[in-house]
Amino acid sequence: MRRNMTAEITVRRMTPDDLASWRWLRRDGLTRFPGAFILSIDEYEARTDEVEVDFLRHGLVHGVFDGTRPLGMAALRIMPFARARHRAEVGPFYMVPEAQGTGAADLLMEALVTHARELGITQLELSVAADNPRAVRFYERHGFRQEGRLPNAVMMPEGPQTDLFCVRLL
Repeated sequence: MRRNMTAEITVRRMTPDDLASWRWLRRDGLTRFPGAFILSIDEYEARTDEVEVDFLRHGLVHGVFDGTRPLGMAALRIMPFARARHRAEVGPFYMVPEAQGTGAADLLMEALVTHARELGITQLELSVAADNPRAVRFYERHGFRQEGRLPNAVMMPEGPQTDLFCVRLL
């Protein structure tokens, strides 16, 4: 069931001016759901603002906001090699728990897909924890199909985690 969204929900590209919102969302996601990301909170905290500003400067990060309040973010990572520039990885993708089920994540994914198409991307890829059925269903709803499994993708304190490798053709 979808929760009600306010009329203030917007999706836009994040810029270096959004550093505080970006860092807050990253910390929130890494703290609440450490198994959903390959980066640990300690590794993230060691990253400088300059590194994060540089990442935001590329224009490949989108945020979803309720007014000025950040609800979620998603990034594209375009493959750096000429023969693979038709591909981009989705990640990180994160929504605060209170915004899940509101449709805000759908708006965010739609904006990311639109931007990828504008850039000439024809294939989106992502990895998702096999034991995260809600995220798996979300990506499937958005046209991602499982193409493989990566055992021991991430070593968590409770043991190795298997990821699903998913692809969406645009």
